[in-house]
Amino acid sequence: MRLPFIAVAVVPLVFVASFNSFTSAKDDGLRPKPPNILFIVSDDLNTDLGCYGNQIVKTPNIDRLAARGIRFDRAYCQGTVCNSSRASIFSGLYPLATDVLDNETPWPSRLPNLELMPAYFQNIGFLTATFGKILDHKRVPNQPYWDHEVREWGKSPDDDEILEQGRLYPGSPGSMFWAQVKGPDERTPDGQVAVKAGQLLEDWAGKDQPFFVAAGFRRPHTPYAVPSKYFELYPPAEMQIPKVPHGYRDTLPPGVMDVKPFVAGPEETKRAIAAYYACITFVDAQVGVLLEAMDKQGLWEDTVVIFISDHGYHTGHNGLWHKGWLFEQTTLTPMIVVTPKGSAGACKRVVELVDLYPTLAELCGQKPPAALPGKSLVSLLKNPTKDWEKSALSSAGVLDAENQQLFVGHSVRTADYRYTEWDGGKQGVEFYSFADDPQGLINRADDAQFSDERAKLSELLHSMCESP
Repeated sequence: MRLPFIAVAVVPLVFVASFNSFTSAKDDGLRPKPPNILFIVSDDLNTDLGCYGNQIVKTPNIDRLAARGIRFDRAYCQGTVCNSSRASIFSGLYPLATDVLDNETPWPSRLPNLELMPAYFQNIGFLTATFGKILDHKRVPNQPYWDHEVREWGKSPDDDEILEQGRLYPGSPGSMFWAQVKGPDERTPDGQVAVKAGQLLEDWAGKDQPFFVAAGFRRPHTPYAVPSKYFELYPPAEMQIPKVPHGYRDTLPPGVMDVKPFVAGPEETKRAIAAYYACITFVDAQVGVLLEAMDKQGLWEDTVVIFISDHGYHTGHNGLWHKGWLFEQTTLTPMIVVTPKGSAGACKRVVELVDLYPTLAELCGQKPPAALPGKSLVSLLKNPTKDWEKSALSSAGVLDAENQQLFVGHSVRTADYRYTEWDGGKQGVEFYSFADDPQGLINRADDAQFSDERAKLSELLHSMCESP
């Protein structure tokens, strides 16, 4: 079989110049070798995982990973589309600083001297390797900070690999379709990412030079195309569509909601949910390949493992399908952090994906680049219930269909509330109180009961936007 989506660019695995700052078992007097880093990113994955309480989706490997470390229940992305979010994750900056708010903007054009996360670890002596979709190669074509690359360029299977397929709704465009494909996992692009990344983990285990390995899985991003055995786990008729209050859309800012839902009827929605869940379980199996390599080589003793998605995803929540909005379901992402001999449990504190850059730097005994807005999570990794004061900022760009201009929404999430302004409030305001509205389905922007809290959060939002 031809693997049409994988382009491989390999740089020989060599020791870099700064390696001698680390020590090996036979060296004395040098600072200890920092831990390895395995950074796993799934594309368009929400928190429909077993370890997050979903009782339908089968994710035994991700659940096993969560049982070894800290599962963050309130981790929020900074951009709600792939390009924007990944620019923030790997720069450690908010979208206002990267100037990347959509899926089209090349980066880091505004910040040419920016030290992205892989460059940072390469510069301090790590072997850096990327597999699959980590940084978008169309938006960031030149990536010299990887010592080893396996690039993933496409997302749709060849026609001759499809057993059965269907559109998410009649006439849906582009990749908005599901497909059952032939063959075993390892003959798919994501399967190859897992195999090749797992092989590098095994080959590099025990070497003196630490590694930063990033493995990016395309699924469950559309098209929902995975081997048929995963579809068999989820009969569409058994899927549950999230409930939305009658008249809900009428309570939302009209400019933001001038978008048609991607999935139109209940039957189509259930089939789409089943296909999305099939893709999640497929990704879980690929994560299992990496965990098997970790087990085989005993890498848990000296490796930090991160598992995240780039942003959340609607599967009928808020009456919507897809991504790009600033609701709870779009901004909330899974995040699991496992450290050598670290604590295990759940953390309910509000954290952000930009916190990962300073966290990894501290875990490796280093200082992160100056002026990053993120906050190291190391103290929460030691004690996930400790006192913690932090808010999460998420941003999105929306195209005004009438004027063909991009306007921006910003949303701040605290422990109890979410406050959102679109185009500085000109296109609408949203306010949610989660104490009695855990799904964020009641917009209380005009409720006098919350006027004081809205004013405080408006001030907080503006201050965060002024210091991105």
